[in-house]
Amino acid sequence: MRLRRFAAAIAPLSAITLIIGTVPAQASAEPLVALADNAAPLVDSSRTGDAGADQPITAALSLKLHNEGALERFLADVQNPASPQYRHFLTPNQFSEAFGPTQADVDTAMSFLKQSGATGIEVSGNRQAITFALSTGQAQSAFHTRIGRYHDNANGRDFYANDSVPALPAAVSAVVANVVGLDNHAVRKHYAVKNTADPRVVKAVTPVILKSAYGVTAAQGTGSGVNVGFVEFDGYQKSNITQYDSTNGLSAGSVTTVSVSGANFDLNPGGGQIEVELDVEVVHALAAAANDFVYEAPNSSAGELAMYQQIASEARVSVMSVSWGSCEPAEGASQARSVNNALATGAAEGISYFVAAGDDGTTDCARQTGSLARTVDFPASSPNVTAVGGTRLNVTSANAYQSESTWNDGSSGGSTGGGISTIFNAPSYQSAQSTTRRKVPDVSADASPSSGYRIFSAGQFVTVGGTSGAAPLWAGFATLQNARHGGKLGNLNPTFYSIGNGSTYTTGFHDITTGNNSFNGVTGFTAATGYDQTTGWGSFKSAALAGLIG
Repeated sequence: MRLRRFAAAIAPLSAITLIIGTVPAQASAEPLVALADNAAPLVDSSRTGDAGADQPITAALSLKLHNEGALERFLADVQNPASPQYRHFLTPNQFSEAFGPTQADVDTAMSFLKQSGATGIEVSGNRQAITFALSTGQAQSAFHTRIGRYHDNANGRDFYANDSVPALPAAVSAVVANVVGLDNHAVRKHYAVKNTADPRVVKAVTPVILKSAYGVTAAQGTGSGVNVGFVEFDGYQKSNITQYDSTNGLSAGSVTTVSVSGANFDLNPGGGQIEVELDVEVVHALAAAANDFVYEAPNSSAGELAMYQQIASEARVSVMSVSWGSCEPAEGASQARSVNNALATGAAEGISYFVAAGDDGTTDCARQTGSLARTVDFPASSPNVTAVGGTRLNVTSANAYQSESTWNDGSSGGSTGGGISTIFNAPSYQSAQSTTRRKVPDVSADASPSSGYRIFSAGQFVTVGGTSGAAPLWAGFATLQNARHGGKLGNLNPTFYSIGNGSTYTTGFHDITTGNNSFNGVTGFTAATGYDQTTGWGSFKSAALAGLIG
């Protein structure tokens, strides 16, 4: 979750022209093009002065994809059983040849950065992103905007940000979609909710309980041979995961840290350690034998983009679990679309992403910006991922499934995220849901701290809830399906919606029909028969849904 707001209004071109005259610029007769979606998070913030000219900035250029219409059609066809392209996923090289930026595009952007004095330049393996470092003075000259010091009046943070949208020479803007990281207002947070009030725990769930309740049998395997990835902005201690596995009698695969942009937090994990260990251990609850790849990146806009592009470039994993995000207004359209290109790339390569839908009901910005406006979480709102909402799971004394309701513990606790995107249009698989915009969540699973996940973290067993637990549980289910199919399955949403809209819906899903996600005094959505914006299609009946996936 990034504590970051983007201005609702974009500075007009006339204002850009005025600023250009006051900022040192490279001598060039080439016209400048303003990147209108790249406004900085200045709402409810006060400018306190100019940023120091020598202050270092790490940023990134997100390059434009080619043939985007054809890519959209391919993403639909590759999940359509009637298409000859069904589940014929692309390799990273094939994607780059068909849709990625060309080497000439990269050369144009690189030449611009070098002329601007950039150092530490790194190009993503698929040529879609270029990370670099500049001083503030160099960035002002390169992007034709002053960079100021700001104070966030809502959360008290001090940060730097570009005063106006960046502008680029026309030839450069022809290949660059967005400039990422001209501000450092971004602070990503996770959705793990630790239950410190033990009396609220009705029954903490263990691997035995989860498998029994959700119908995961020994015949469905252990996930052996499948590679699972995790998006993380903090580190973990492998000994904690080993203790979880040992206590629960799990025979686990390997756990490997993958450094992004030089980040590795494992020697000194921070406050997000519980998130990383929750993610890995919940996947182990269902699919312990899979090989885990924990991607760790700097907690910044450039770090986030580099993370998702590296995952797509390597394409070493079949399933990704994501429990870090931010409300769409905090994410900003330019950053969200840049990351979404990486997610689309991964989906075309067969990667299945399962993303936490957030823990603030329909007011996803409440704990980030203080806003109670209706909004949803990103990257859960991407049409290329499966957004996972939360439930409260009830089991019998024999650990069998009894019921589920919408997770909603009120403003003092949390509630499953759900609503309508303001950035992304409705994908074709949601056409029956009568919306012009992407709706979330798609599915759901246990997230209430009262029925939370019993994990081992920081040297002790704790009970943890939140949609941060629901997302890796679904990732674990998908891992079992990848093993069963002997290959990647990609974005499973078209399959889920086809099942949900058909006669076999309740065969594969537990339909959650009670509860709502009203939160912070704002009326949300109410659970109902079929799809709803509290729990999506519901939770999985593992054996039955596996059969319906085909």
